[in-house]
Amino acid sequence: MALCILGKVASDIKTNKFFTIMADETTDKSNQEQVVLVFRHVDKDLNVHEDFVGFHRVHSIDATTLTSVIEDTLLRMNLSLSQCRGQCYDGASNMTGAKCGVANNILAKEMRAVVTHCYGHALNLAVGDCVRQCKVLRNTMDTVHEVSKLMKYSPKRDSTLQTLKEEMSPDIPGFRVLCPTRWTVRAASLRSVIDNYTVLQTLWDTCYEQTNDLDIRSRIVGSAVPDGELRPLLWCPPGSHHPATYRQLEPHPTIEGHVRIRGLLQ
Repeated sequence: MALCILGKVASDIKTNKFFTIMADETTDKSNQEQVVLVFRHVDKDLNVHEDFVGFHRVHSIDATTLTSVIEDTLLRMNLSLSQCRGQCYDGASNMTGAKCGVANNILAKEMRAVVTHCYGHALNLAVGDCVRQCKVLRNTMDTVHEVSKLMKYSPKRDSTLQTLKEEMSPDIPGFRVLCPTRWTVRAASLRSVIDNYTVLQTLWDTCYEQTNDLDIRSRIVGSAVPDGELRPLLWCPPGSHHPATYRQLEPHPTIEGHVRIRGLLQ
């Protein structure tokens, strides 16, 4: 079936004659690097088509490897690079580097393949820079990101969180990891902090008491922010699906009296 779909995509692109290469690299949950390839083309009625053609696992994300993946895909689909009229990537040096990026490697073989910086990525960078100019927003994102890292890289803490959730709030969706470069998950991550605020407080108290690792302890302490700074951002208005109020975000007087895990939202 997959080959039939790829064959149909290739046939449509040949019919429409010209196409744009869209590619990005990402790391999956198993920590393996993968390259995503999409071909964009326009039919005779000026309808735009963006066809996903596959994930390709790679051992390196250098420009040479990624260029080889693109060329191999074109070869297998029997598409000619001479018909490529555009390239769309993020702003990473291995993709659009001035001297040896993927874009330059393709341009060396087809100079009409105009390079465009991905609009979504450009907007994400602009919004990210804007957000970091506001202290409250900057601290909010940094705090939730630090909490995400502490959770993501510790199966033990993740398991403890699941146990606490089953005991304290089994019907509330779980904690969502924050990825700073993926804007579509930010709101969901912040919402999950609000929904699981009490569970996360209990988790940090437990982790602080159980670990002897000074680095982990210092990260729990260091993720604290000034009292009340995040409350305006993480307060849920009346009528929302979770009745969070300022009262729920009051200081949690544990961890030797002054250590705030708060890393979460004090």
